[in-house]
Amino acid sequence: MRTVKRSILAVLAGSMILATTLTGCASDTSIPSPAASAEPLSPYSAQQSVEQFAGIEYDYDPAASPSALADQSSLVVMATIDRVQEGRLKIVPKSPNEPGISTIVLVLRDTKPVRGDLPAGDDGLLYVELPNPGQQEAGAYDRGLRAGARVVAYLVPAGDGEPTDVVDFAIAEPDAGRPAGQALFITAGPQGLILQYENEAVVWPLIGEQRDGNLEDTLPGGQLIAS
Repeated sequence: MRTVKRSILAVLAGSMILATTLTGCASDTSIPSPAASAEPLSPYSAQQSVEQFAGIEYDYDPAASPSALADQSSLVVMATIDRVQEGRLKIVPKSPNEPGISTIVLVLRDTKPVRGDLPAGDDGLLYVELPNPGQQEAGAYDRGLRAGARVVAYLVPAGDGEPTDVVDFAIAEPDAGRPAGQALFITAGPQGLILQYENEAVVWPLIGEQRDGNLEDTLPGGQLIAS
């Protein structure tokens, strides 16, 4: 289980449990719309993506190569970041007074499957649920998850949030975070989201790592990976 400094959010992704440093806040359960930044974005640097999820700690077995990470995934895609929007609200059913924990959703466009198939009936976008350290507004992620950045994502379907023997959390509204009828995914592990903006370094934002190289080298069969 990944440990945190304040509170623990556990989400099953295959055999891995995710925990993030979070405080509670409610999310809008209506169809999400793009979040606008409060002020103009500064010029991009890879460090903005490196620092985007600062505060999260993981306890996991890193994949040794992109191909090994693909073996843990049901869908591998190349895509472009369209926007970040509000996600779902996680609650503790046994503790109704416990504040909820919100997530964000990374919306991808121009999606090309590398392994696996895109969900039937998709609206041309792909929706990926991510943790929300500090329970920030979706617009707070615009700098590090910069619109127009190219992405490689190793994904598995997001669960419906039913509590299990090892997870006490549930999802207040499992279908929230994206338009009705659209599939929702999560990364197959902390290494499962990789981005590159223009000619900057390749970044694994969930683990705060960067490497020189090309995004294509993080695809299955490539050798570029961070742990």
